[in-house]
Amino acid sequence: MHTIRYIFLTLFVFSAPLLGAAQSTGPVRSEHVEVELVSEVELVQPGTPFWVGFRMTADPEWHTYWKNPAESGLETTLTWDLPDNFEAGEIQWPYPERFVLESIVSFGFEREILLMVEITPPADLEAEEITLGLRADWLECKTICLPGSAEVSLVLPVQDAEPVADPNHAELFQRARNEWPQVDVGWTFAATEHEDRVQVRAIPPEGWQGMIRSAHFYASDPEIVLYGSEQKWHYKDGEYHFDLERNTMFNHEPDRLRGVLVAERGWLGPQSGRALKVDVELSPADAALASEERGDIGFGLALMFAFIGGMILNLMPCVFPVISMKVMGFVQQAEQDRSQVFKHGAMFGFGILASFWVLAGVLIALRAGGEQLGWGFHLQSPFFLIAISVLFFLLALNLFGVFEVGTSWMGLGQQAAGSSGLSGSFFSGAVATLIATPCTAPFMGAALGYALTLSALESMTIFTMLGIGMAVPYVLLAAFPQWLSRIPRPGPWMETFKQTVGWVFVLVVVYMMKVLDAVAGGPGVMLFVYVGTLVGIGAWILGRWGAISRKERVRYTARTVATFLIVGGTWFGMSEARHLGPVTATAAASERGIQWEEFSPERLAELRAAGKPVFINFTAAWCTLCQVNDRIAFRSARVAQAFEEHGVVPLRADWTQRDDMIERVLAGYGRSSIPFYVAYGAHDEEPTFLPEVLRPGIVIDALENL
Repeated sequence: MHTIRYIFLTLFVFSAPLLGAAQSTGPVRSEHVEVELVSEVELVQPGTPFWVGFRMTADPEWHTYWKNPAESGLETTLTWDLPDNFEAGEIQWPYPERFVLESIVSFGFEREILLMVEITPPADLEAEEITLGLRADWLECKTICLPGSAEVSLVLPVQDAEPVADPNHAELFQRARNEWPQVDVGWTFAATEHEDRVQVRAIPPEGWQGMIRSAHFYASDPEIVLYGSEQKWHYKDGEYHFDLERNTMFNHEPDRLRGVLVAERGWLGPQSGRALKVDVELSPADAALASEERGDIGFGLALMFAFIGGMILNLMPCVFPVISMKVMGFVQQAEQDRSQVFKHGAMFGFGILASFWVLAGVLIALRAGGEQLGWGFHLQSPFFLIAISVLFFLLALNLFGVFEVGTSWMGLGQQAAGSSGLSGSFFSGAVATLIATPCTAPFMGAALGYALTLSALESMTIFTMLGIGMAVPYVLLAAFPQWLSRIPRPGPWMETFKQTVGWVFVLVVVYMMKVLDAVAGGPGVMLFVYVGTLVGIGAWILGRWGAISRKERVRYTARTVATFLIVGGTWFGMSEARHLGPVTATAAASERGIQWEEFSPERLAELRAAGKPVFINFTAAWCTLCQVNDRIAFRSARVAQAFEEHGVVPLRADWTQRDDMIERVLAGYGRSSIPFYVAYGAHDEEPTFLPEVLRPGIVIDALENL
């Protein structure tokens, strides 16, 4: 008897928690959605609020709707059947997703969601258990829509004890809270109302160091904004800006803007929530400032600037070597078949276009993945600098006659025949683009900065226009070779010209070494010395013993050894370049004249708060035009004297090495390239921008105006 009583006592002890635990009607299915009412706690304490959740899981490709379903759909509604004196709070909605079907925009959910509601029991509750009843109605849609409804209930025990979390649902409730729009996390908003749009500013918390690439606003109140309109998101002056197009079909006079702002990543870091709650007063705007507040130059104007900037790139000193050799090729081809000349010019132009597409695609892809890169980013890489220096060193040796490579290297000065020649023209166009990137021509900077704030398609269109602008002169020259009639006929002068250009290539290599020294220091330069020596020996062996006049055995041996030295040396240099670290920044002061201070946002804010006029020079060692401006304008004694006379503090933002801070600041000004010059007067709220090409008079006039 004692044994039996012990068994029954044991069973009672272990089954008691189960008998008093929360009991649900369990999951209920409609045609395409499964729903269930669950509790975050295992028991109810009188007077202590607790959370329950209505879980909804739609079948793949089906969705339900948010509290504002936008242009179609119905929000999910919950109707409670509660015990006496119980109160149910409002639904805590997770952030929504956007669906577009035949231009109809809807807001809703394809993922599993939990609509959480806080339940408050009375303090004098005396029942042993309570039952929460709920009727839910929703619309479930794919390409067709079906109404859904369910009646579910939940039985919870009542005890005068601290509620204990239900371990079966803890993760579900935590995940749901992570999808709530965040409030009071340091981000603030301001909204300006215009006749046709609402402009919104998102101000980051103090000390914010991240970058939000894109975000989308979901309006909580219906019929205020057009749901399908494009929302241009851009960074400016330390804040984020976007426009919402007003819905003018309805005569609304809202006094506040409410909704949820959803980013592609966390607002306080990668692991933080993606949604922010927006509830801000709408302020009227001065119509006269409308176009200025939009903060962009317009797509059509950007295309025009891009085309003009691309054409001017051909006049930049960094592009001259490849371009001059191409012109020499046209001279050689002018006496031959006109159609072949045009093919080579067209392939050269296509090489330029393709290179712009590749560079733009890399920039757009990296920015979409969270990187902050600007035009010329590859010149901050020792890997690329070693590779491009080897290429130009080989070009120089080829032009000096140290070695020959069949139908000639890169198709420069080649005969207008054969597919290999056309590929050479394509390659020479590609190289021209690569070495053009340090030179941001006038008009080009604004177009590039604007392009990288647009969609991928619009950005690619602007980069295409840049390539067209650069390629047009050569395509026209190939289409009308008679324009070359004023150039002397082929003769001995061409050999002199070829070797002269060879020395220009040597100067390009020297310039690249200067950039490499700024990026990676002495170890980087010494690495190229070793690599260049191996490559030079290989080229010499190829030219000395690899010529067709040599015996076959000698020729093949020489070519094998030369290939090993050239390819192996280049591979060694590029492999070692990956391990080169950044060098310590050089002193900001110029050799003479202006004494530059190192730029930082904190230093800029400090100077502006003190009422000091400021001039910021965004520059880099690899930026050719920056160096030209430095020598012509900033090393002028008159300019240095003007800085002192007007009390302007000069700040230098050196972008030679990759610097996320400088990239963010440039993005804030709507730029992604250099040179770029910004000036602030002692009491100016808005900056003054100087042109990319400077003369002493331009700088002095700007300083006087401050």
